[in-house]
Amino acid sequence: MQVKRVLNNNAVLAVDDDSRDLVVIGRGLGHGRKPGDEVLREAADQVFVAAENANLERLSRFLDDIPLECLKAAGEVAALAGERLGLRVSQALVVPLADHLGFAVERQQEGIPAQFPLAWEVSQLYPKELATGREALELIAASLGVRLHPDEAVALAMHFVNAQFATPGVDKAMQMTEVIAQAFALVDRTFGITVDQQSMNAARFVTHLRYLFSRVASGKQISEESTVLVDAITESRPEAVVCAAKIQYLLEMGLDASLTRDEVAYLALHVARLVADVSAMS
Repeated sequence: MQVKRVLNNNAVLAVDDDSRDLVVIGRGLGHGRKPGDEVLREAADQVFVAAENANLERLSRFLDDIPLECLKAAGEVAALAGERLGLRVSQALVVPLADHLGFAVERQQEGIPAQFPLAWEVSQLYPKELATGREALELIAASLGVRLHPDEAVALAMHFVNAQFATPGVDKAMQMTEVIAQAFALVDRTFGITVDQQSMNAARFVTHLRYLFSRVASGKQISEESTVLVDAITESRPEAVVCAAKIQYLLEMGLDASLTRDEVAYLALHVARLVADVSAMS
């Protein structure tokens, strides 16, 4: 590998024999280096392909602020996610993870509590990612000597989810989980009840929404030729249909797509089941 540019004392931008730009990280790796200098892979703690159209100034500032130990731990976590979830270990995954770890360690050392308001939704929507996040906490404890709060696994899971969408930050994943949380709140307000979010029907509701997101993203929404089932649900569960229409509005804003009449009808069916759960316990 040849140095193209020194990013900071611990990182350089290099190019390999295939003309790929690489971000190479290692303690003191950038010190005294000049463009054209050779860098051995054995001297690097981490090497990953630079993101396309990466803002190198911004990346340099990121790396300057992140302890090398957190970068190394983030690389290990990313490699774990690669094994468990099939994620590609890249700058887009490692750098945000490292940035998060840096702040998480600071919070832990200063005794500042972190808030994880979507912990339940994440556990229902992304069980594999959450399990990987919990496993990563053990890896982080061994690597950094700091045992983070167990709920940090939620934040790590959101990073893994976002990496699957291949977009920066966790905005898209957060938006999806927030919409689901709002859907439950809407059911509660509409019917004046409190849904047991640990119930089987709540889990089915979440699973239904998760697959609905997937169907919309792939352009394969439910749209049946027969309207018998839709008409039957509309006639027998009018209040659930009204509630489903409100949730439809939330979903369409979040997904930037229109739901079919059949999708809304099946949504109403799941709403009716949630309400039936509460009625059965009353």
